[in-house]
This record gives sequence, structure tokens and C-alpha cells, in this order.
Amino acid sequence: MKKHLFALILLILAYHAKAQDSSVVAAPTAVAVKRSAVQLNRTPEALGISQTTRDRVKAMTNPPINIALFAVDRRENDDRANSDVIMVISIDQQTGKIKMSSIMRDSYVNIEGHGMDKINAAYAVGGPQLAIKTINQNFDLDIKDYMNVDFYSAAKIVDALGGVNVNVKDPELPYLNNYLNEVAIYDKIPAVHVKSAGLQKLTGRQAVAYTRIRGVGNGDYERTERQRSVLVALFSKLKSSGQEVFPVFASQILPNLETSMANMTLMRFASSILNSENKVIDQARFPLDGQSVGKRINNIWYLTVDLKATTNSIHNFIYKNMKPVGK
Repeated sequence: MKKHLFALILLILAYHAKAQDSSVVAAPTAVAVKRSAVQLNRTPEALGISQTTRDRVKAMTNPPINIALFAVDRRENDDRANSDVIMVISIDQQTGKIKMSSIMRDSYVNIEGHGMDKINAAYAVGGPQLAIKTINQNFDLDIKDYMNVDFYSAAKIVDALGGVNVNVKDPELPYLNNYLNEVAIYDKIPAVHVKSAGLQKLTGRQAVAYTRIRGVGNGDYERTERQRSVLVALFSKLKSSGQEVFPVFASQILPNLETSMANMTLMRFASSILNSENKVIDQARFPLDGQSVGKRINNIWYLTVDLKATTNSIHNFIYKNMKPVGK
């Protein structure tokens, strides 16, 4: 359930980096940070970054930094799980502006060595290395790093920040509470149900359960909207917080992150984000409605994608600041 709250990870790391920036007041240093360091093979070939993509990005002035954010459907530490949340977070190196791109998990794409399948299967069969490579190869992107959380780590992160305000709709309540019941079985802790609709503060488990809802509204399409709305709310909360939260970040948040990113890299990105005057996160979902069709193949439902058109739409959004027209 914690799967959809990972983008806040970058923002959390950003606060931690700000505390170490000489231009701001230093944060307390009493708590040591322990992060999961995951090494990737960083050659362009291993990451699926084509020569054409490399040349295109190299020709840009200050191209955006693209980072993959995953949340895996994992109940146990050794589960080989699908990445049921897939996002690309793009950071403008000059302005610190952030863009958030959701990729539909059922998108039917080629996974190298495994053939055509849902894009979320890449993480289960090949971990973050293959998951990144699959995104890069199918959409001609230049992602070199990732962050990931699972059911439990995401909820801990939200709780460490004191919860998040979410506007829950009445039809969403039974689905939200059903997901809470499911997690309670694994946690062996009674579920705390959300009793009414409306704008309210949700705990970590409740917020993650909210982002998992797909049985009401426009299915998985609307679920990606829930995911992004929670992340945007968390980002706003982080931006308005004071330095007193730094020890919480170090002791309760950073240890729950799995990432390939080095501390110095995180600090460099973080400084531009935190010093940015941009308060709005641009967000989009891909593929767009007119660029995909749901089909049953071998009795399994897939979202077949017009890869050429979708790649063009993603590039326009990430690299050219052109917001998609329609959904």
C-alpha cells in the first residue's frame, strides 16, 4: 500500500540536503542517516539509453534530470513484486521546477529478454535495472537513477510527516477501508477505518490505501490521479515545514528509502528544488486516452500503446514544457 507515495521521497531528501547547504541554517546532526544504497550498471547500454537519445539530450542546454519513482506491491521483504506505481520525476536544473509523469502500469511494452508484457512486470523479473531500462527503451528517455518504496516503508514515511490531508469521496470509502483490512492481516494490527468522506487528515496506512483505489471512478486512470494528488499534498507540506523536522527525516524517512542516488547528487538536486520559487508541480499521465486501447491478449487485459505518439507526448511534456491536451 505504500506504493504510491514515493515521489515524496525526493522531496524528503531535498529537505535533508537543504540542512547541509552552507546557505541555510544547519539542521541537527545527532541522528545518523542510513539509506539503502543500490548500485546500478550505469552504462548507457545497461540503462537502455540509445545513442539517439544521448545525442538529443547532449544538444540541450541544461536538460532536465529524470528520476524513476517506483512503489512495489510487496508484502514481504523477499517478495519479487511488480511496480504498481511508475512515475518519472523531472527536475529543471535552472529553476528547480518539478514535473510528475505517471506511466500506466498495464501498458503493453517490450521487456528486454522477456517479450511483450505489462510494464509493471519489469521490476519483478529484473529489479530496478530492468525497470529503468524498459522505460528508457520504450519511451526514448534518459533515466539514470531511481527511488523505490514498498507497502510498509511508504506508510512509515507519511506517518513521520504527521499524515496528509486528502479529500476522500463517498464512493471511495468502502474501497479504502477494504485495503486497510488487507494490510491489517499482514501487520496483525487492527485497521483504523476512515469513517466519513470529505477533506481530512489520513494516516500513512490510510493514505496509501487511498492511492490504491481503482474499483471506483475511472479505474487505473483515476488511481494515478489519486497518487499524484497525495504526492503534491506532501510536497506542499514539506516546502512549508521548518528545520525542526530534519531529525525526523534522518531517523524515520531516509532509512525507509531504496535508491541508487548518492548523497552529493541528492544534495545538488535538492538545493535547486528548495530554493525554487515554483510552487506548482506540473503533472500528466501517459499514455493519453487517444494513444492507447485496452485489449485482451491470451485472456489477459493489457493497455496497448501507440509508442510513437506516446513518446512524442512525453518528450513534449518533459523536455519542451508542452502540457498534454486532454487526458
